[in-house]
Amino acid sequence: MTLWGNQDFMFAVAEPFYENPASNGNGTMLGFHVDLIEKVDQLYQKSLDLVGVSEGEPRMRSNMHSAYVKDLDNNKICFYTSNA
Repeated sequence: MTLWGNQDFMFAVAEPFYENPASNGNGTMLGFHVDLIEKVDQLYQKSLDLVGVSEGEPRMRSNMHSAYVKDLDNNKICFYTSNA
């Protein structure tokens, strides 16, 4: 995986997780840093309410509270905070 980011934003390109060719949502991901655990949870739920698909419920991962969704165009998005 190659990852670019700072405390507010993350962009990663990785070998596809699924055994399919790389595409949006399979080998790419956008991440958005927010300041509170509650905001991670709210953004995750709002994404599902807007017909997004869960790719990982909110929980602690690698010392960060994070959640993963795919949008209507199949892009993978991560919401995370290090304020856990």
